[in-house]
Parts: sequence; structure tokens; C-alpha cells
Amino acid sequence: MTERQWRGEWWIPGESEKSCSGTLHYAENGRLRLELIDGFDITIREPLPDGNGYSIKCETREVPIIHGTCNNEKFTLLDNNATHTSGPGIFEGSIAKQDWTSSRSLRGVHLKDLSEQIFIRAHLQLERLLHWSSRSTFKLERTTEEGKSPRDLKVSTQAVEPLIAIHNGVTISLRLRSTPFGYKHGTISNRRTLEAREWATLTINSSTAVAFNEFDEIEKDLQDLLTLSAYEPCGVLKRSIVFETSEAHPGSERHANEVDVMGRQVYRTEAASAGPHSRDLIFSLADMEFSDLIPRWIDLKSKARMGCNILFGLRYIERGYVGTRLLGVATAAESIHRSLRSASTPLTGAEYERIKQNLMSAVVGEPQEIQDFVKKGLRNNPTYNERLLELASIPSSDAVDTLLGDKDEWAKKLKNARNNLAHANERSQESDPSPAYLLLEVTYALICLVLMTELGVSSEAQKRAVQNERISGVSRQFKSTLNVGEA
Repeated sequence: MTERQWRGEWWIPGESEKSCSGTLHYAENGRLRLELIDGFDITIREPLPDGNGYSIKCETREVPIIHGTCNNEKFTLLDNNATHTSGPGIFEGSIAKQDWTSSRSLRGVHLKDLSEQIFIRAHLQLERLLHWSSRSTFKLERTTEEGKSPRDLKVSTQAVEPLIAIHNGVTISLRLRSTPFGYKHGTISNRRTLEAREWATLTINSSTAVAFNEFDEIEKDLQDLLTLSAYEPCGVLKRSIVFETSEAHPGSERHANEVDVMGRQVYRTEAASAGPHSRDLIFSLADMEFSDLIPRWIDLKSKARMGCNILFGLRYIERGYVGTRLLGVATAAESIHRSLRSASTPLTGAEYERIKQNLMSAVVGEPQEIQDFVKKGLRNNPTYNERLLELASIPSSDAVDTLLGDKDEWAKKLKNARNNLAHANERSQESDPSPAYLLLEVTYALICLVLMTELGVSSEAQKRAVQNERISGVSRQFKSTLNVGEA
């Protein structure tokens, strides 16, 4: 595992006179570790009543921010935790060595506190973003000149106009960048390579300066959109934010006013498996306009945030017992239905009120606790099974039929599995987890189709989506289990 290191001076804001030398380690998996020579005194002391000495509390003071300077580069470490402190007299503040972990590091700025509203822009590179954009700066043309082989290619680069979307005063753009073609000469290996690189970046521009955390939610929403589209977890490859320069924050020669954000991510592809991927996206910008898709997605995610967070969490963290994950997707299905079809009721409002009045009239002479029992038990809400069937009616019927086969059987299986798992019934402990896994996967796929429909993705694209290698494979196996059950 590769690791980057920065050696410099580190201190707690407001205590720069007590700075310590140390090294910041940044691992490939996003782990941040600060090793200090000496250290910060974080004990909490309370004077004794008689004035002779003090007592030391078990807890230590919080250090939300640590500043550092390494080769004229500024660092701000956030959410810090001291993991080890040693020294000849640590209770007296004599520390020889101290280790810290941090959730994130801002490379290029000293942030006094998280409430500082100085940031105006964020840049985000996501896995599969270039493929999802369905665009390229590379232009390949076959030679048509007389006497030349039709297999000859002319390769060049071209400028690609950025795509723009606006939502509630925030402008989001998708830009493609490329490097010029260059030669790599291998004189000893008898090889010469002509190569260039291209990549895609999402840029989020705020109309006003905001605090650092203000970009977190929209960046996570964009990551979830790629995870939905790719039907695979998509991690953050690179993230940076830009601040307004001022006397307090003048920027630096190396980074100007752009700050690299480092730290652990919700998901990151292991380097060993980051090569070419054969599976197709279930939809991309070839299916929808960027200017329409982004605002619709942000609104949809805001409307069904809890259910979507549970759903995509199943992709970002794919470990765990199948039963637990199946309960998660069953919960996500109910939550998303509640969010998207909150007005759905088994009875009309007028019918429900009429029946309610009749029932309440029948218990008028009963004790108050009986009347309260009847009143509290009356609900005009759909059952879990009805929610599932309505959810399955939202996408293209052809796509759903291809995915699930018998919708009623799917709904019954998921309802029973959810009830057994939620109530810890022994029936939920099956020796073979395969049926539960198939039920989990087809339900995940169905919810993806629901979200695609709400975004405005066409029926044709939905029918193409269920032909995705991963979806079609579990769909065939799931429908096979239904046929076995019917036999």
C-alpha cells in the first residue's frame, strides 16, 4: 500500500507557541495519521478545593482542528482523535510521542473553525464519470484517402463544451479535460508510445461563500447518482474546494486558492480492481440531458433521502449477512414508497371518514379506553404488500415483467422475509442463503427502475437496463426459484 508523507510543524489553533514537529501520513485507503515528536497536552485538570494541587479527569479535551505547515504548505486536520500518548510524565504535560488520527485534511488552507464561510466552489472526480458522460475529447477518424488502408486511423483531440445544470442557485457543470499527445521513447526496449489522457470533472459553484461542510450533501448526492447509473459502487477519486482569497486567507503560490480534501471515503475501489470494467451502465447522459437530470435527481434524493441512503449503502458496503442486507433493501423499498407515494391510501378520504364514523358510533357506550383503542387502531394506510405492488407498478411494465416475472409472488416473498427477519422468526434462518440473495438483488434492481422512472428515463432505456449482465443473471435465477415453488 502506497503512502504519502509530509513533515512539518503542527499546533492547535490559538496555541502556536506550543507547536510540535511531526509527520502526517496519508495511506492509499484514505487513512490519515499524524505522528508527533512531543505532543499536545489534552488532559482536563480541576483545582482541588484546598488549593493544593488538582485532579485529572478521565476524559480529555476535544481537538476538532489541528493546523500544520510543511514546506510552506498549509494543512488543517479535522475531527482529530489522540490514539496514543507516551512520555516520562504525561500527567505533568511531559510528552515524548503522540499519535493522532483525523477524518479529513484540507491541504492548502488554515481553517479556524468549520463555520467559516469562505468556500465558493468544489471540484469532484468520480469513478466511471467519463464513461457516464458519453462524451470524449478524442476524435478517431478512419482514413478514406485513396491508396491507404481503411484500417488507418487519424487520432486528434477536440474541445468539448461543458454541460451546465442549475438548482436552487447552485450551478453544477461537467467538464472534460485532456492532455496533448506526447511521445514516450523506449530506446532500449525498442518501443515508442504515443499517448494522451482525458478525464471528467464535476464542478459545483455556489452563488455565495459557504462553510466547508455545505458541499458535502450535494457531492454525496452526485456520487449516489453515479452509483445508481453504473449499478456499481462509485467512489470519489479526487475532491478539492476553492476559497475566496482575503487578508485572512491569501492563498499560496503552489495551490493558489484551491484546497485538496483528503481522508476516508464512503467507498473507494481497491487499486488492484480499478482496471477496465466490462459491465454496462444501466443509463447515462446518452439517455437524458444533464441540465434536466441533475436538478431532478437532487430533488428526488431530497424527497427520498432516507430510503436512498439505505439502498446505496448496500452497494458501498457489500459485506454482511445476507439476511441483514435483505432487511435493509426491504426497508428501503417501504421508505421510498412512503416518500414517492405519500398520498396512496386503500380507501378514499370520504370512504375512510364514513367507515370511521360508523365504527366510532358502535362503541359510543364502551369505556374510554375501548374507544381510544378503536380510534388508534384505525389507519387508512396501505399494507406492506400493497406498497410493494404499487412500487412495482411505477416503472415500465415490460422491464418489471422481465425482471420479476410474477410480481405478486415477489411481493409475497419479500413481505414474508421482511416480517421473519424483523421479528427474528426461526424461519428467517435458512441454511441456504441463495434465495435470500436473489430476492435482495432483484428488489434492489426494481428500486433502481423506480428511481429511473421518477427521473424521466425512458421505457426503452429501462428495458435495456434489465439486460445488464448483473441484473439479467440474478433475474433468471430468481424467476427459476419461483417456478420451482409453483411446481
